[in-house]
This record gives sequence, C-alpha cells and structure tokens, in this order.
Amino acid sequence: MKTHDPWKRFQEVAESPWPFVRAWKKNTRRKIVGHLLPDVPEEIIHAAGALPVAIEGAGVPVRLSQNQIPGYSCSHSMGAMELALSGELGDFDGMVIPYVCDTTRNLFHIWTHSFPWMTNEFLRLPKRIGHPKAKEYLRAEFARFFQSMAKLTGSDNGTEELAASVELYNRSRQALRRAYKMKLEHPAVWTSERVQTVFSASLRMPRDEHLVWMDDLPWNEPVQETGSRIPIYVRGKVWDPPHILDLLDNLGLLVVEDEIVTGYRAVAQDAVGDDPLEALVTRHVATTPYTGYHQDPEQMTAAFVDRVRASGAHGVIFLNPKFCEAAGFDTPDFRAALESAQIPTLVLETSSRGYSLGQLEVRLEAFREMLASDLP
Repeated sequence: MKTHDPWKRFQEVAESPWPFVRAWKKNTRRKIVGHLLPDVPEEIIHAAGALPVAIEGAGVPVRLSQNQIPGYSCSHSMGAMELALSGELGDFDGMVIPYVCDTTRNLFHIWTHSFPWMTNEFLRLPKRIGHPKAKEYLRAEFARFFQSMAKLTGSDNGTEELAASVELYNRSRQALRRAYKMKLEHPAVWTSERVQTVFSASLRMPRDEHLVWMDDLPWNEPVQETGSRIPIYVRGKVWDPPHILDLLDNLGLLVVEDEIVTGYRAVAQDAVGDDPLEALVTRHVATTPYTGYHQDPEQMTAAFVDRVRASGAHGVIFLNPKFCEAAGFDTPDFRAALESAQIPTLVLETSSRGYSLGQLEVRLEAFREMLASDLP
C-alpha cells in the first residue's frame, strides 16, 4: 500500500516550476525555451534539444510589469512579463510568443526590447485557419521555427528527432486524456483540481519524466463515490483565477469537457502521420480554434453547441480574461446560440488584479442551484 501522496510532486512543479527547471538546466546543461500559450508546438522545441516550458501569467501578482506594458493588458500577458522582470526566468535561453491577438503581438516587441539576450521568436500562426493555403503556410512557418530552435541549441537534429518527439508527446497526451477520463468516472479522488495539476506539471517538465510520475497515480485503486455532481462545459484561455477548479469541485460542478488551452483542448488531438512536420500542421488545424481565429460566425457557434451537447453538459461557463477583446467579441454569439438550444450559461470576467474569489463562489453557487432546479 502506498504511503506517500502521488499528487504532491505534480503540485510542487505546477505551483513552483522555476526551481525545478533551473535544476534541470544545471544537471543537463541544455537550453530552456519558454512559450506563451496557446498552440506553440512543443515537439519542435524538444526535438531541437531544449526543454519547452509554458509561461502562464494568470495569478502572478504584478508590480514591475505595469511600467512596461499597458494596464489594459490581460493578466496572462502582464503576469508573464512580471515573471521575467522579477528574475524568475533568468535561466531561460529563449521565449516563443504566438500571434494570438494584438496584445501578444505588442508583447513580443516589448519582450524583445526588454530581454535582448534571449532568443525571442514570434510564431506567426494563421488567423484564417480554414483558408485553403493555411496548412501550406503553417508548414513553412513550423519549418522556419524548427531551424530557429536548432540554431539556438546548436543541434543538427532533423526529421528523425522530430518524429521521436512527436511520438513522445502523443504518448503524453494519451496518458493525460486517460487522467481526464478518470476524473469523469471517479471525481471523488480524481478531482478536477488534481487532474489539472497533473496537466499543468506536464507543461513545465520533461514529458518522459512526467510519464513515469503518472504511472504512480492511483489508476486501479478502488474508489467509493459520494454525492452527485452536475456536468458542465468550460470555455476560456487558462484556469483563472488559480484554484477555481477547487471551487467547482466543492460545489459539485463536474467539468466534463473544456476548451482551456492548458486543459483538455491541449491534449484532445494527437499528431498522426509519417511526416512529423505535416502531422503537427494537421493537428493544429484539427484542434478546436481558440478565440481570435477568424471563422464563419454561424459555423463557429453551431460547432460549439454540438460539442457542448456531445459532452452531456447541463450548462456552460465562460472564463473570459478581463481586457480580452477577442473573448468579448465571440461570447455574445456563443451565448445566443446556447440560449436557442436551451443550454444555461454563466460568463465570468476574471483577472488576477482585484478579483474576489468569494464573489465568484457566490455566482457559481447560484449557477449550480439554477442547474439543479432544472434536473428531473
């Protein structure tokens, strides 16, 4: 019988990753490359011989960054800048910022000016993901990105190494999907908070080591479930504020699917194919588009309603970062479509600056009571 807590080390990495990655760099003498979410192909960074580490700014208290970037920037971007200015990312050799919105585009220029000693990459993801030339363009961009990462690490790695990295990350995604399924079947032990901690750790440590750690989780231990839970669907960028999943767990709201870039969305699709670069391109195109991609509004909302229905969720929660224009632009169309489908919604505008966890709890509790009253 296990006497230790198998979740603890995931929690330690998720909550305080910087000492962990610094120790990794010291032990391996290899490069660390940070990346701002979403949709950066970590396999390319890994294949070049570096450790990809996700930078999540939500939840970081800001002080220094307010002098560097506009105050109306989202907590995700402002917190990432704060981490760098405070020295937490001092051992990082590079940073990748994807083109998601105007804020990330401007952040890249500010970042390059502030940290010129880093190898800073602006990953130019196609905004019109359904365009006939999108895959051709993205392949060229991924190939350019691979060359840049190989130059940073000084490696001559190519297709064979990239294929191995893709295979490793596919195994990781499969294991994380299994953990997500365990959460749905045994939420008393595999709580949303615990499973997300495992997800978060995977973005901040070597995937092969993370897979070994996952073997130690209580996959086959008997579980006695208590209480009923109401299934919900969540759309947003990151789990902001931190520990909001703990609130949902305590209120009996079970996240049966989410479109969070650090959650299920990040592992829903594998990269499949003989050509690893093409497999990454195909995976990107097949992944549920993030807010800010240009889509036909009717097709976008219809597809979203279909996903919610297929999940079996009784309601939808939107976690919209404050000052995120893209999320604010899309949400009214999503809500209107869900209302037509008679699916209740709750929109939470979240920010690490000035939010009240108690206020969010009151609103979530009211939402749960409304959903519960509609149950047969």
